[in-house]
Amino acid sequence: MNYSLIVAGVLLASSAQAATIDAKTLTGASTPLQVAQYGVRNYSAPVLVGGLHDPASYAAAPKLPVWQFAASDPTGGVLKFERDPAPATGWHAHSRKGPVLVTGGGSAIANRVYTVYNGQQLVAAIKEAGNDPKIIRVIGHIDLRWSQNNTVFREYTSYSDQKFGGSIAIPSNTTLVGINDAQGRPARITGTSLLIGGELPAAAGGDPEADFKKWIADGKDGDDYPTWTRNVIVRNLVIDTPWDVNPEDSDNAYADGVTVSRGQNIYLDHLTISDGDTPDSLATGTYDTRHDGALDVVRGSDYVTISNSVFGKHHKTTLVGNGDGGRAWSDEGRLHVTFSGNWWDGATTRLPLNRFGQVHMFNNLISGSTSTKDSDVKFGSGTDARYRSNMLLENHYYNFTGLKVTEFCGKAIKGKDFIGFRSSGHIFTSDKSGTSAVDGQCGFAQPPAASLWTPPYAYTLQTATATLTSVPANAGAGKLK
Repeated sequence: MNYSLIVAGVLLASSAQAATIDAKTLTGASTPLQVAQYGVRNYSAPVLVGGLHDPASYAAAPKLPVWQFAASDPTGGVLKFERDPAPATGWHAHSRKGPVLVTGGGSAIANRVYTVYNGQQLVAAIKEAGNDPKIIRVIGHIDLRWSQNNTVFREYTSYSDQKFGGSIAIPSNTTLVGINDAQGRPARITGTSLLIGGELPAAAGGDPEADFKKWIADGKDGDDYPTWTRNVIVRNLVIDTPWDVNPEDSDNAYADGVTVSRGQNIYLDHLTISDGDTPDSLATGTYDTRHDGALDVVRGSDYVTISNSVFGKHHKTTLVGNGDGGRAWSDEGRLHVTFSGNWWDGATTRLPLNRFGQVHMFNNLISGSTSTKDSDVKFGSGTDARYRSNMLLENHYYNFTGLKVTEFCGKAIKGKDFIGFRSSGHIFTSDKSGTSAVDGQCGFAQPPAASLWTPPYAYTLQTATATLTSVPANAGAGKLK
């Protein structure tokens, strides 16, 4: 898109783009503000919650990182990319009302631009700004287990303490970006979940599912339902997925690295997400699952792009849609998501697992090993097209050890119960089979005409071979300066 004028930090479209909607205008008085309950520790003791979170499962994180705290801004406060809107390539730039420009906090006034160095400053900035356009610049290392200007550390004491005290709710009209510190290290978030939106009732005391269904039954537009979080940009951050101190049960942890829930027009870019210093292999005993998703897009979320990011050392990496038939009320016809320019390197499963989503994936790099002895990075499965999903995969590069080309289908790509699946233009290389061109259709029938769709945005498709070099050069935190 071409823009002709900037006034008070607000991009004004040229006449040719006048129909494009600033996503800021899609938020209003009914936009939820959930920040009050998050980011505040309660230090409660472990207790059963709905028969889950057995107190016997409690275990503090077995290892802590080498902290990268900062206390100064090497840029001197000069903004570089922070006001930039999201590019037009990706599902995030669309809506049922027309094309959208995701501006995040790009139009923030001076007192809504924050530079933060610790978790309490980050939470305070969000609470002060609310749904106003805001830019929050993170420098150094954020972890809500630290307090008093990063001088006092206390581990989470229970599921409740971690759920509320260890999570940060990001409201509408936010740009959250990492700024490299004086040593050139990217900003990093550890032990903390980022929540973008939440599945809420229409009014206090209501039921999220019943209220939404009634809204639809009354003939109202679901996009006008009053609890969407919209217009969020998150960029240039290292995110260590939280170690769950008090998981649900032996197979399920609770906390994600990033969760998009009932969010729209969300752009997530140049992130590096992994288990960091606390992979599941450090867990002992019955409760050996200590992480949930790395980045999940769930509960009816829509118009989301994940680009130029690195995912590694994690199980259950990404869900698009977190349930089958029981989620049709929120998810059917939604979950439009783009994945482009990403690198899955040692992420073991769900790249992504997709239910209901109309997902476009192009020019991504997937590397891994099925022969490694390291369970934290041993490849289990890749793209998984599941219930009512409709996927388009183009020009990926798969770089593997231990996996034969004859094993590619069913391992790197698999699926069942989807309504549409198209895949083409990939390269697969491994120590077992050399290099081969693969279409990745894997015997799945092409979708019928009624299930065909074309991405509504322009995009430049590289060859899979070009992806092998371009993605590592560009993807991940710290690359935006």
